[in-house]
Amino acid sequence: MKFEIKKAESKHKYELLQLYREVAEISDGIIRNKDEINGEYISNFLTQSIENGLILIGTIGDKIVGEIHAYTPGIYAFQHILTDLTIIVDPNNQGKGIGRKLFDFFLEIVATDLTQIKRIELYTREHNERNVRFYESLGFINEGRQKDKIFINESEFETPLHMAWFNPNYGMKKH
Repeated sequence: MKFEIKKAESKHKYELLQLYREVAEISDGIIRNKDEINGEYISNFLTQSIENGLILIGTIGDKIVGEIHAYTPGIYAFQHILTDLTIIVDPNNQGKGIGRKLFDFFLEIVATDLTQIKRIELYTREHNERNVRFYESLGFINEGRQKDKIFINESEFETPLHMAWFNPNYGMKKH
């Protein structure tokens, strides 16, 4: 079947909820655990991304197999930023280039249509070198580590890296 990318809509909420729950069950899938993935969480980022950012889904047939989103926070000083970038790929479809295709398309839209956006921000776990290399290959730079920011349990923490991508077309007028 053919892989397609399109903008997400509110109607995709329940499919995204299911996909996020599946990804939350795998190691290093996403920062949230399965119990934190609920309708309110999905509705929140879906609405914010549709209204103040960008959200794309990747489908094979009628099934959503990947999603990427980021949004501008409601603060004047941060109007040039897309933040809280999250990308997920269905565990059964990982390693097939879906994440790269979603990311490439996302960054292309920002560079061509969202020239008011100067930077995109995300966090990734420091120990996940594969993800760090992936983000660097897309043009993200490591802006620093935040030691022990991620709580695992009373005696175990993880350190995320703050990474950013800068829009080469920031401030350019669209034709």
